[in-house]
Amino acid sequence: MAFPHSLPPVISPAQRLIVAVSGGADSVAMLLFLKEMHANIVAVAHCNFQLRGEESERDEHFVETLCRRWGCDFRVARFDTKSEAAACGESIEMAARRLRYEWFDTLRKELNADVVAVAHHLDDDAETV
Repeated sequence: MAFPHSLPPVISPAQRLIVAVSGGADSVAMLLFLKEMHANIVAVAHCNFQLRGEESERDEHFVETLCRRWGCDFRVARFDTKSEAAACGESIEMAARRLRYEWFDTLRKELNADVVAVAHHLDDDAETV
């Protein structure tokens, strides 16, 4: 995979970044790109929604292993997404989205980060934050 030779103009080298990594190809590629561009990554954030049993655990372990290998600070939040959705009367997808972005905002403030980078591909629906 060929990457551009500089950070995209929306990211300044001085910005403190949290990189959201699910363990999927999109977010792992984004993390690799940002590392190769020497972005100021203060942490990698992984959400474990505990919706897919052992697969959710494998994703968390994979991201943690990548962070160890690449020297990134690994942060994880584990959510009881089904219970949260039921308690709030919302779909599991909406509860997961709300939990994810609430935690990202809390983590951003805690780490004094400027940006939380989230990867999407062309077939994803855009999310407005």
